[in-house]
Amino acid sequence: MPETYIWAIGTLGQLYRLSTLGTCWDVCTTKPKGFGFKKITAAKFSAWAIGSDQQVYVYVLATDLPIRAQERTFQNQRWRIFKYGGWTDNLIFTDRPSYSSEDGLKGCPKESVQLPSSAWLWESDWHIQESIDGQLTGPEGWMYAFDFPWPAEKWYAEQRLKCFVRRRKWIRFRNYTAFNTWVKVPGIREDGMEEPFIDIAVGGQEISGIASDYLAIWAVTIRGRVCYREGISQNNPEGSSWKEVLGPGDSEVNQISVGPTGLVWAVTWNGKILARSGITKDNITGTGWYEVPSPEEKLYQISVGSNAVWGVGLDGIVWFRKNVHGAMAGTQKEACIGTGWVQMVGHMALINVGVSDQVFGIGKQDRKLYFRTGVTRVDLSGKVWQLIDARIKTPFSNTYSMSSISSIDSASLVSSSSNQSLLKTFGSLQNVNDQTGCVSKSDFSDNASDAESRDLKIKSLASVSLSSLISRNTEVGDNGLEVFTHSTRQEQEATDEQTLQIKEEVDIFSKRLSSTSLSSTVSETMFNFCEALQVNDRDSKVFTSCEEEEEFGGNTHEILVHSCEDENSSLQDSTPLSEKSVADTRLGGVASHRTTRQLRNESESQSCCSSVTSLEADTRDVFPDALWDTGAVEWMWVSATGCEFEPKVLPSGWFSSGKKQKSNSASVKHEAWYKEISKRLRDRNIKQIVPYTDYKQAIEKSSWVKEADFQLWDERQGWVDCSVQLELKGTSSCEMNDGTLTCTYKKGHNLKNLQLFIGEITCVLRINDVSRYSVLAIYTAKRTTTLTPLKLAAMSDAAVEEWVKAISSACCDLRSARSPPPENACWALTGRGDIFVHEMLPSIETTLCKQMFWHRLDGHLHMVESSNAGVVWGLGYNNTAWFFTGSEEQLKMTDVREIYIYENQRWNPLTGYSHNYRIPTDRPSWSDRSGRQELAKETIKTPSIHWQWISEWGIDYSTPGGTDDMGWQYAPDFPRIFHKKKCMSDYVRRRRWVRKCKLITSGPWKEVGTLPLLGLSLQVDPPQWLPKNSCIALWAVDLNGNVLCRLGVTKDCPQGASWVHVPADQPFSCISVGGSYRVWGVAKDGSTFLRNEVMPDEPTGTCWFQVAPPSGHKANYVSVGQTSVWLVDTLGNLYFRKDVMPIFPEGTAWLYVCAGIRHVSVGPLDQVWAIADMENVTGAICRRVGITSETPRGTGWDVGIRGGWSYISVRGCIDADITDDIMESDAQVTSRGLLSNECNQAVC
Repeated sequence: MPETYIWAIGTLGQLYRLSTLGTCWDVCTTKPKGFGFKKITAAKFSAWAIGSDQQVYVYVLATDLPIRAQERTFQNQRWRIFKYGGWTDNLIFTDRPSYSSEDGLKGCPKESVQLPSSAWLWESDWHIQESIDGQLTGPEGWMYAFDFPWPAEKWYAEQRLKCFVRRRKWIRFRNYTAFNTWVKVPGIREDGMEEPFIDIAVGGQEISGIASDYLAIWAVTIRGRVCYREGISQNNPEGSSWKEVLGPGDSEVNQISVGPTGLVWAVTWNGKILARSGITKDNITGTGWYEVPSPEEKLYQISVGSNAVWGVGLDGIVWFRKNVHGAMAGTQKEACIGTGWVQMVGHMALINVGVSDQVFGIGKQDRKLYFRTGVTRVDLSGKVWQLIDARIKTPFSNTYSMSSISSIDSASLVSSSSNQSLLKTFGSLQNVNDQTGCVSKSDFSDNASDAESRDLKIKSLASVSLSSLISRNTEVGDNGLEVFTHSTRQEQEATDEQTLQIKEEVDIFSKRLSSTSLSSTVSETMFNFCEALQVNDRDSKVFTSCEEEEEFGGNTHEILVHSCEDENSSLQDSTPLSEKSVADTRLGGVASHRTTRQLRNESESQSCCSSVTSLEADTRDVFPDALWDTGAVEWMWVSATGCEFEPKVLPSGWFSSGKKQKSNSASVKHEAWYKEISKRLRDRNIKQIVPYTDYKQAIEKSSWVKEADFQLWDERQGWVDCSVQLELKGTSSCEMNDGTLTCTYKKGHNLKNLQLFIGEITCVLRINDVSRYSVLAIYTAKRTTTLTPLKLAAMSDAAVEEWVKAISSACCDLRSARSPPPENACWALTGRGDIFVHEMLPSIETTLCKQMFWHRLDGHLHMVESSNAGVVWGLGYNNTAWFFTGSEEQLKMTDVREIYIYENQRWNPLTGYSHNYRIPTDRPSWSDRSGRQELAKETIKTPSIHWQWISEWGIDYSTPGGTDDMGWQYAPDFPRIFHKKKCMSDYVRRRRWVRKCKLITSGPWKEVGTLPLLGLSLQVDPPQWLPKNSCIALWAVDLNGNVLCRLGVTKDCPQGASWVHVPADQPFSCISVGGSYRVWGVAKDGSTFLRNEVMPDEPTGTCWFQVAPPSGHKANYVSVGQTSVWLVDTLGNLYFRKDVMPIFPEGTAWLYVCAGIRHVSVGPLDQVWAIADMENVTGAICRRVGITSETPRGTGWDVGIRGGWSYISVRGCIDADITDDIMESDAQVTSRGLLSNECNQAVC
């Protein structure tokens, strides 16, 4: 799972953040203009808060991608030869403005386009875009037409006789720069203090039909007015303006909450509960308010989830609202307001519902943070409250110092009256820091700009605070807390003498600090500071000389860390109060004590190196652990609306107090009982096994049999009952050398046996069958040719999974299939997401497709890309990137996919569109996309038992081609091309319904970051053809169309280091990296591009060169081999790029090859493989044959296993022997970069 956060606010406005991958709270000490925080609400990549000044602030988390927005305007001209002598900006009164929007309804001069706020910077100046709607423009970017307005397809790149108007597109980009910084959002009035805000909420991420980066921000002003923030998106994190939403007439709203589905609830000052009605994708702010009946007592705070609403009463009682369905709340009142309240156990001060309806709360009495366990889609109320006791991360990870106090917010100290004396004790020390300028100013991450303040802090501590720390005076506060332990006059006098010596040593140390560079982190500086400390006496601490310090060398850091851990554990010990002690006080009232005699004894027993930390131990005594423990903070507000995690596998660091138990496994080996058992085992081995090692085995072979009942598909009888027996034969060493699969079934009145040898099976996979749910298909070379795979259906999905694994394992053992697969393996995916691999033995180009053996690999992917360097990446259905680890370790994988069903209707003059008046040739009322298979929403199941539904059925407004307001698409008849606007000739319509399901599985795959990707491509060149020590080129496209380049990808580091954004004028949908670092891409408007001057020392290239797509078609996918480029358009037509040469890499023209192609992959030897639809079968593996220099398009297809395949990658398929033989060919010399510079210059 990606890293997300819980945000929380302490008593005095201090902000904290807890990561799902961490164990401690991160402290944010910087505040907007010095103000603290009152309330906060968070999304996945941003947070919105109300500061102490009652103004709204936004915090955007930094990612590898920039936030980049495009500004555009169209320049319009008309041909007026008689008055102006040609083209002119002086248009006639019926024309659009000279600079306008695309539709011409709004004027948009270039000088009127300004930056939204100071958080933005211009990336470049205005320039002309060279293509519009996927069509290349003419000279100077002009497109010509007869008149304004004119359909997009009627604009031409060249001027024609009847063209009297023209236009061109100007674009300019701006970048958001205020990452990891609180930015003030303008208020509802020009002066924000006239009407400040009192509450804010974020949600709306799951509204159907809305862009994936949409956020709904709702807020409440001090006058009770409800406001909605317009224009929020990934490219505009601040939004554009506030829009007032009419509230209930007789009440003023006090608090508001928004769910992921857009459902809005509010609480008024007089205790009324309101729910917003009519919120849909077309009316995002709703139409009115429903009044929800209150429970037995009035509520003062509510929180809305996807399908749950929780509330808190005035006395802290927690209430849960039943039967709320957020997805249907916009159209159904009952789904919006629920049916009743249920009182829950526990008393809370605040409730917050996060992602997947997970619930967090702040205790009424102790103000601690709790998590509601057991919340699922079936049981939304959960089980019990579990305390989140994660510790707060200290300013210095391994040491405590005086500066630590100044970096902790006073909220953690004044939460109870018992801590006032503790504040008095530390007040003087904090004043010293304030006087010397030591203002703690550090965010969640260290910034270079804070280096000076950190350096000043260290110097002041060394020169001022240290002397007061070591001079150990006895102070007793109002609560009886002993802060220092020296009480005798002799000890005090000795301390005064040593203090003078310490001051002299401090001056020397300060000079050393000023002479060294203090640009490192504070913790590193404090380690160096502690290295200069030495214990010379039981009761005093002085500095050592420089010569003594050098004894520690470079190991002082490690020794110090180890000593800190021992010190932490020793501070837990309990001692009698009669001895002079140092109290480790916690706010809960529980204290443990540690005597100074114990400290002195430990100091004597420690070595010179470990005594370095004795000052640190006393510092821990002065500043107890309570200052950094979660118990010391009283939480005031919490937001988990952007925190994603698996409820069944909770983050362990949240509930462990940050302490790890030491393992005793190493010490077990030294125990007497362990040595005795080991000795007995060795003696028995020598006595019972060693003397008989030379004897021959009594049994040469053994056999294993597995049986089960299935149903077998017979072409004449249909599904018939049968008994299946899997018999495996092998040697005593468990090496299998033979096996059979036998099916016994009745044909007429006779029993018939159908037997397959394990060695002739080429693939075993699950398939989708219309009449059965759990079906497996077994392929052999002969059955692949005749299109008659052996189909077996089981009663349960688990039985099919078990037998697929058993048969596949037997086939792999017999064929000695390697794990992990070799670098030159061929990878393929089925429509179900199963991963299959074919090993090149002896060569993929000499083996017929029907004879290729495919074995399954653990994991689940939607897309996979391989390379000959051993690096393999993949994408899940939820666009998460994964890389292949190559190990046998099974890592957790999660995926989310969407299941679709189509609703079909026909129009008739009596009733209009209806399901009931269809003609016999029409498709079913509910079907799949092709219309051949009849379906029903109630009977559709998940792809396998490993998937679980996570949503209900809903209309999909993102259907390709667009939809109307109700989700319908129209066409003259079935099957035709559908469009979103109804025409007079349209007699049929359809709309797509969607439902989401989630998978949790495992495999040798590891997640790469949190950035969702749309596509990716690995370099096709083998490592032998690349410059020495060069990285593997990996390019990708994210969901917003940004082009990315991954740096640092090697065989030893397949995940790479970081992403680099490659600017482009248009959003992309596909990318491919071919030989000689040639990068081709496809834009979302169907145009194609070639990246210029990509080199090992210039991994991102310099500019894009646009290549015209096939005439009259839009590109959908491109794959680049060593010297060839192949393209698939949106209709499934395959094209080959002609005349692609090193000196002319863009080629000259697209040549049509064939139709019916779903996906194409080109290898390092320009071999072409594809997934094709043919003969009523979707997803057949095909290899292009007959590719020569004379016929570069090939002559035909070698067809393999048909049905069920969705993706194939042969990017790494090349033999090592072939690599050595053709190393010196011109193409490979180019791949090594010797001719790359010349080739790239030719593009310019």
